[in-house]
Amino acid sequence: MDLSTVMLVVLLAAASAVCGVLVWALREAVLTMRSVRALSEDTRSRLNPLLDKVDVTVDAVNAELLRIDGVITRFEDAGERVSSASGTISGIVHAPAEIVGDVALRMRRAWKDRRHGSAQEPSAGTTLDERAGA
Repeated sequence: MDLSTVMLVVLLAAASAVCGVLVWALREAVLTMRSVRALSEDTRSRLNPLLDKVDVTVDAVNAELLRIDGVITRFEDAGERVSSASGTISGIVHAPAEIVGDVALRMRRAWKDRRHGSAQEPSAGTTLDERAGA
């Protein structure tokens, strides 16, 4: 046997081994893809009901948030009404004191004007020009 024949036999054996490895790798890839597909379908079948439950839960939470928002809005409206009523009541309560204070101030001014007026009353001998200057 010459060298070229031996090399051809070795090359054919190596090619056969490579083909065998490729067939085994292709078989493993197919088995892995089937396993992944089965896992994906199983996950999808389990996940759909969970997603439906999550959707219902989110809807319920949104409804509760809307209800709470309505309650908070009512409290804010009530707070504004109480603040307005408080201002009105405060004005009503303080009005008599302000009126009394205003009357007292006017009386003091009138009293001072009368005191100063009696002290500075013009005498019978003064003229109108002298009275206007005083």
